Amino acid sequence: MFENQSGILLINKPINWTSNDVIKKLKSNFNIKKIGHAGTLDPLAKGLLPVLINKGTKYFDHFLNFRKTYIAEITFGFSTDTFDLEGAIINRSNGIPKNSEEIKLKLGEFIGDIKQKPPIYSALKKDGKKLYEYARENRSVEIKARKVNVNDIKIISWNSPKLRVSIECSSGFYVRSFANDLGIILKSFAVLSELERVQYGDFNIKNSIDIENTDHIEQHIIGLDNLFINNQSLVLSDFDEKRYFLGNTFSDEKLPENLLKLDDIKIYNNDNRFLGLLTFDKTKNFWKPKNIIR
Repeated sequence: MFENQSGILLINKPINWTSNDVIKKLKSNFNIKKIGHAGTLDPLAKGLLPVLINKGTKYFDHFLNFRKTYIAEITFGFSTDTFDLEGAIINRSNGIPKNSEEIKLKLGEFIGDIKQKPPIYSALKKDGKKLYEYARENRSVEIKARKVNVNDIKIISWNSPKLRVSIECSSGFYVRSFANDLGIILKSFAVLSELERVQYGDFNIKNSIDIENTDHIEQHIIGLDNLFINNQSLVLSDFDEKRYFLGNTFSDEKLPENLLKLDDIKIYNNDNRFLGLLTFDKTKNFWKPKNIIR
């Protein structure tokens, strides 16, 4: 079914599925040669999981700079070793925030460029070993805070002790760590009790499909050029299409004068088929093919 198709599938991952469970099911059910996902979701999280198929797997890196939006439920009054409901309770507190205004005053400290320490129960590596492996061996390990960016946090509802917020953030941001840190800054303890990813770059969960209902799944494949909605595009002649597939470079003077050199250019043939990208090499002053889709 997917032998000659490459692109993106937007999957609505259910709770208690790992991101890899989604990949295994799609790969086995539809005999897809190459497949992978962008942006891992924890088993207890649900929501938008972009899946790249076949030659689409060349485009993983383009997801790294995409912003994400989450709907999170945070429960105050206790903390766990995993910062969510999956872990063991390690602290309790009767100090619950009095109202949403008290919480809102502290949310500003998480906006903009901030330093955040990832949870030890994560797949990040330290000295070649995943952090959760240290945790399971009950070994202490230094975890350095990383720079992340948060564009916005909005309170959706406050029904003590549960807070619901929407968070727009960069890649690398851990909502579990945010929940834990928010509890501490409010002189309480807190865990992430629910999480749903609703936006990933320009992709929205409204356009996703249920992994349990994949009938006519081929109709839901999104073209890879949708990753570059705001990029310039260029249609190649039949002759230049052959040169492009051979990996030949293109001199600046051979291309339209209005092409900006800030971003990659989307390349199409005369049949309006997306072929890949052209990227500008500043050191050699020419355009070269990138992520070719044959």
